[in-house]
Amino acid sequence: MGKKFPIGGWVYFNMSDENYTVKEIDKWAESGCTVMLAGIIGGSEAETKKTLEFLDRAHELGIELILDCGGGYHGCTAEAAAKREEQVRKNYERFKGHPALRGFHVGDEPGTPKSLDNAIRAMGIHKRVAPELNPYLNMSGDTPWWDFSSPEWLKNYLIKMKDETGCKEICFDNYGQADGDGGVTGYLRTIQAFVEAAEAAGMECWETPICSAHGSYKQFTEYQYMWQITTSAALGIKGITWFRFYDRIIAPNYHGSPIDEYGNTTLTFDRLGRCQKRFNDQFGELLVTLKRKESWMLGFQRMCFPMFGENSHPLIKDVRSFERMVISTFEDKDGTEYLCLVNAEMKDPTTVHVTYDDEKCSLTGLILNGKVTEPYESGEYISLYPGQMAMYRIDRK
Repeated sequence: MGKKFPIGGWVYFNMSDENYTVKEIDKWAESGCTVMLAGIIGGSEAETKKTLEFLDRAHELGIELILDCGGGYHGCTAEAAAKREEQVRKNYERFKGHPALRGFHVGDEPGTPKSLDNAIRAMGIHKRVAPELNPYLNMSGDTPWWDFSSPEWLKNYLIKMKDETGCKEICFDNYGQADGDGGVTGYLRTIQAFVEAAEAAGMECWETPICSAHGSYKQFTEYQYMWQITTSAALGIKGITWFRFYDRIIAPNYHGSPIDEYGNTTLTFDRLGRCQKRFNDQFGELLVTLKRKESWMLGFQRMCFPMFGENSHPLIKDVRSFERMVISTFEDKDGTEYLCLVNAEMKDPTTVHVTYDDEKCSLTGLILNGKVTEPYESGEYISLYPGQMAMYRIDRK
């Protein structure tokens, strides 16, 4: 079995909560999660022991954990940096070397120049203390549109973060897709802004999409959960941490999360679980080995990625679909190119026809991460349900 695509969710329980037990990890595994933000961890010996039990069980089930022990960017000023590093080092000593430990949570949504500077400082501390781990910082989906003196400020910010800290990953939240078709445009534009900025900085981009209904954000169908996974992955997202995995009785407007406030699994749990497992079974192990090259839209201009046309690719001459599509090319370490297609409709299936230059290449459909292959004839129809992905290897002659 290859490395799985990182996919999981946010958990807000405290390790001091006696009702929050290691049995929850079995639920995460049942739903196909491979990485989780595992809750808030205080400094007591009992919480350390309990967290180690969580890590042990997570490792048994193939899940990595991100631990929130404090030590984030809040208050991480230049004057406080030495004390913050001492705190981070103490937390690291509690859990270092555990194979299920992916990294520590550095914070959520820095939104001012000062907090953004503090975030870089905190990320640097975490990488200095634990260079083998990946500190987790989640930025606001609105971040690209903030005016901090340069239209390319986000790219410059991530380049500075990478140069000063050596960190490899950045995450952002993205919820507009749950708020109507105009929100879908915002969702796609936000992905483009973050992915392109991260790629320019030499970083990988993660995303926090939404699975917990609240406010104006509606509950999704199974098609729409898959749609979020596939459109994100096709456009270069390298990991997903859903907001959020549990409803809580202190937040009654939140509903429809995978697990409700009484500890019961919900319809979302079943739907999301099928989507996560199907995605990793079909594409996740392959996609973690590939690098995105280019991306396009088809059928509707979203004011972000370009529209696919007859001159978009030297070998793929035409892609026709009655419904909207996301199209990307990827490349593996050996230079082999891949064509990725996603039905970008949330409700309607579509039929796609790909025309390629069969004198210069052939296309091979990939099933089960390429364990099963099918030759694809130029112009042949491809049926895709809403949000379904298809992958093809482009074999040059």
